Amino acid sequence: MVNELRQVMCFGEPLIGFFSKKESQDLPSFQMAIGGDTSNVALGVTKLGHPASYTTRLGNDFFAEKIKEYWIKEQLDIRYVFEDEQHQTGIYFALYDAHGDHQFIYKRQNSATTYYSITDAQKVSLDHLKVFHLSGISQAISKSCIEASFYFMKRCKEFNVLVSYDLNYRRPLWSREYFNSIALYTIGHLADLVSLNLGEAELLGFNGDPEKIVRAILDMGPKFVALKLGKDGCMVGSSEGIQYGKPFEVESGVETTGAGDSLTAAVIVGILEGMSLIQMAQFANAVASKVCAAIGSTSGQPTREEVDRFLAEHVQRK
Repeated sequence: MVNELRQVMCFGEPLIGFFSKKESQDLPSFQMAIGGDTSNVALGVTKLGHPASYTTRLGNDFFAEKIKEYWIKEQLDIRYVFEDEQHQTGIYFALYDAHGDHQFIYKRQNSATTYYSITDAQKVSLDHLKVFHLSGISQAISKSCIEASFYFMKRCKEFNVLVSYDLNYRRPLWSREYFNSIALYTIGHLADLVSLNLGEAELLGFNGDPEKIVRAILDMGPKFVALKLGKDGCMVGSSEGIQYGKPFEVESGVETTGAGDSLTAAVIVGILEGMSLIQMAQFANAVASKVCAAIGSTSGQPTREEVDRFLAEHVQRK
């Protein structure tokens, strides 16, 4: 895939996930899947018909090979995925608790991605890109990663590349205070699209009505805001206004891992295609609902044809 074809680039840490297949007090069996929030976004964008690329560091190990094999199969551009001979690729486990909810155990300390630095970022070309996506996790991985994140975002401003920022707060990675300071600066000075959920909005001091939250974040400077409301759908906003999108019924089961990432991917696609806010909200909810019907964060990601067919069947056309 040549440079001219890349529309979206994502930065962060891909992981191999092991998902428990059933609720049990006994030793569970697991299904392996490709995970990592920004990897989910990159794959989601690609499956929805827009060429994307990824930049990170991976170990020279079995898990890295499986990740790269899957990326190549899905036609993700991985020319800026750097190999680290000294450190391993990160993994995580998704287990059911007594209430049937997933609990995550991460094994990513000193992983290959934590050693990604500005030196790596300087090798990455942003030519012809339209969107650069990263998350709070991308920043929280390590000191060198947060430095690389700001390097990328400032370069994006120079190249007129839209910066997409998904907060994705993870308490084990950094303190609330550190997260607040970094996230608020990123939103106020560098991000063009901000994706977040109600819990993350509350951490930043935004409470109450979702529409007021979206408006308050738009007032900070971003061009677009996508507020993820879980089972209640989403709300998207821009200078054109604010639009609520009703959720669609999940076809089978409720596996929410990766649904928010795929919703962000759909919003990015909506921006690239110039969708109206109501079209964007419906499109994003449709993509997220399809992801919820499968185990893992990527196995349920739909193709563009599947989403278009789903919307034709479920959205009343006037």
